[in-house]
Amino acid sequence: MPPRPPLGQQIHLALVQRGPAAAVEIAREMGQPDLFDRVNAIAGEPPSPSFLHSALCAMSLPVRRPADEHSPIIRQDGQYTLVIRPKPVMETVNGQQSLRSLGVPYGSLPRLVLIHIMTEAVRSRSRHIVLGRTFTDWMRRMGFRTISYGPRGSATLIREQLDRLLACEWMIRWENTDKEGTREFAIKEIKLTNEYAGIDRSGGAFVREIVMTEGFFDHLREHAVPLNEHAIRQLRDSATALDLYTWLAYRLPRINAKRPAAISWQQLAVHFGNDGRNIRKFRQTIRDAWERHVSAVYPEARADFDTSVVRLYASPAPLQQKLVVVPSLAAPADDKRTPPGPATPAGARTGAGIAPVFLAALAEALGPAEARAWLKDVTLEEGGEGWELLTATAFVAHWIASRFDRALAQAAAAARLDRVPAVRPRAPRR
Repeated sequence: MPPRPPLGQQIHLALVQRGPAAAVEIAREMGQPDLFDRVNAIAGEPPSPSFLHSALCAMSLPVRRPADEHSPIIRQDGQYTLVIRPKPVMETVNGQQSLRSLGVPYGSLPRLVLIHIMTEAVRSRSRHIVLGRTFTDWMRRMGFRTISYGPRGSATLIREQLDRLLACEWMIRWENTDKEGTREFAIKEIKLTNEYAGIDRSGGAFVREIVMTEGFFDHLREHAVPLNEHAIRQLRDSATALDLYTWLAYRLPRINAKRPAAISWQQLAVHFGNDGRNIRKFRQTIRDAWERHVSAVYPEARADFDTSVVRLYASPAPLQQKLVVVPSLAAPADDKRTPPGPATPAGARTGAGIAPVFLAALAEALGPAEARAWLKDVTLEEGGEGWELLTATAFVAHWIASRFDRALAQAAAAARLDRVPAVRPRAPRR
């Protein structure tokens, strides 16, 4: 029996089936009038891609300032361990240079900064990231409409969290034990950046541009998880909601359609950096974030946060969800759960393997992160008017055709096609 749709998805269904007035009324009856605003913001806009490293989707930063903010953050997720170590930075105080530890990043702001920086790196396919001409310009680009200064102003708080992020070193460790009991491990130590530049002002320094380290950039390209930018903006004030959304975006598309996954609340607490001492309060916080926030911005996510266990069901990734939510939330749009990357194309049976050559070249031109986001259900087939690149939705077709013209031309040349294939949504099955 499928789980009861959470509050956010119930509003989505009401919006589709009965219209805005009915959805608003149901939200008011639930005592959640702002829930409709979040739902409507997502339903009214096609998905727009953002990206975050999978390690930060699976293992989160602290939600609030730690008691000892200068100690490393250590997170575990199965075979992986993430360690974030704060390092001292050089400061000028009364004309003298000195070293000071800023502490670890925490709260919703560094999460927004990381998503913004990593999205810019994936989109531009470049390690060089320009944040903005001015601090105000950068905050506008991140979606902040109101920008305040002063000791507790939004600009001051973001600048502080950015400084903490740039000072940290990261270590990702993988380990496994084989059948003979032999323990294997691999460690990658990387820094987000070793180079950044900006300007000093009376209100504090502004980092205008950063150069991501080659090690971090290469790792990001292989392990970037696609998110919906509009969802991030709706959740930006809640670190817990952001963590839950990014974790589900990472986990749900990887669930086997025939075998739902189940984890305990204690295991989930480890993922979120909770010490597990007050599971009842943690469970209440997560369930509230799911019901009132995440389910409103990830309408086809299928999960059941029961009081005893958390169950996860195969679901489309945020960028693969339908533009209009269908009533049957219990059934995922893609129940084959194919792995990320191009699907096996029907066109590969003809044209001496033109389709696989084209798709492989297109994936290489886009890079791993973009390929996972956009080529999951794409096929190249030969039609009456030549070769066509067929996609699952009109939105994906429009995005590929309008944003990746150079990559399409490179793929066409690699496959020795006379022209770039037309990009069209796949005709619905009858």
